[in-house]
Amino acid sequence: MKKIKKIITAISTNKLNKKIRERKIYEVIGNDIPYQDGVLDILKGNSEINILILSETIPGEYEIKNFIIEIKKTNPYIELIVFIKEENQELKNFFIRNGINKIYIDGENTLEEILNDIYFINNETNLNLEIEKLREIIKEKTIENNSKKLVSKNIKKENYLKISKSIAITGYFGSGKSLFTVLFAKAANKLNLKTLIIDFDILNNSISTLFNISKYNKSKFYDNLEQYIVKINNNISIFTGIDILFNEENKINFDKIKEMINKFKEKYNLILFDTSSEINLKYVKTSLVNVQKIIFLIEPNLIELKKSKELLEVYLEDWEIPRYKFNIVLNKVNVNSIDTEIISNIFSQIKIIGKINFSKNYTALANNTNFKFINLKDYEKIIRKI
Repeated sequence: MKKIKKIITAISTNKLNKKIRERKIYEVIGNDIPYQDGVLDILKGNSEINILILSETIPGEYEIKNFIIEIKKTNPYIELIVFIKEENQELKNFFIRNGINKIYIDGENTLEEILNDIYFINNETNLNLEIEKLREIIKEKTIENNSKKLVSKNIKKENYLKISKSIAITGYFGSGKSLFTVLFAKAANKLNLKTLIIDFDILNNSISTLFNISKYNKSKFYDNLEQYIVKINNNISIFTGIDILFNEENKINFDKIKEMINKFKEKYNLILFDTSSEINLKYVKTSLVNVQKIIFLIEPNLIELKKSKELLEVYLEDWEIPRYKFNIVLNKVNVNSIDTEIISNIFSQIKIIGKINFSKNYTALANNTNFKFINLKDYEKIIRKI
């Protein structure tokens, strides 16, 4: 029987607490807690609390960062959902470093959207059971390490150049989306394909950093979207003005996204969207819906397979994105990774088009933006298959 998670809320209103209780998704412990000491007291008295929904403004002696540290000391395994009072990238980065990926700004999401996100988290309750099922699949099959190599067909460059493709790079948090996007563009450059990268990971945008691009001047506004493009070389360009796609209320301008894709696809052979794995951000859905193809990155270990499966189900079932758009790439593959054949069985209706082996050079690349030691052949194979 599926074990129901236990949850407490501390956001200075009992409204969300009551709604969660009504839906019977979780076992809600008590009413909304109005102060920090009350949260710590309950956590100390009940080690089985699984989730805490917390507001940055909850009264108490601790500043929010220190309060998070105290919470983690009391229960290091608790899942946290945090509401902050205003946009604060430095604070978001702190939360992400501490494993908190569900972050809301007060007033920006409807109660229904928040409840749906909380429901998604609850779908991961049975993680250990799912992992055991995956282990059984591994035991039942005779795994041969010399699995067939992925062989790509030779495609004439001149024929490929006629095809303009918009591609979103997505996957669960930490799957390596930004670095993959950069190296994918580098491989496309070797094939002489004109590529535009659009950094659509608003919460953790790192494309500009990897290319050593200075932040653009936000005080200037350009009507022409092309004025936000920074040219890296003859084939690679970066769209740096992602902020202009949001209005004063920080809501995405869907029409501008469509305009951008339609306009740029006439000029580039590839348009790459580096996206976020946050399902509560509407612009992520907009980008996935509007592109021609989606590369879904999976790190092939038991924990990440389960998380990736849950995220993919949201894209396919809740967002109703057509299955044919998706292609799987196995990223950060090493000697301990699960065999490709097993993953093919788990994701039986999605094609696996390649795998990228883990390399120590990636760390050097992330720190020094030094691309010369990276082998791009596997990325080139993927380009030919996409």
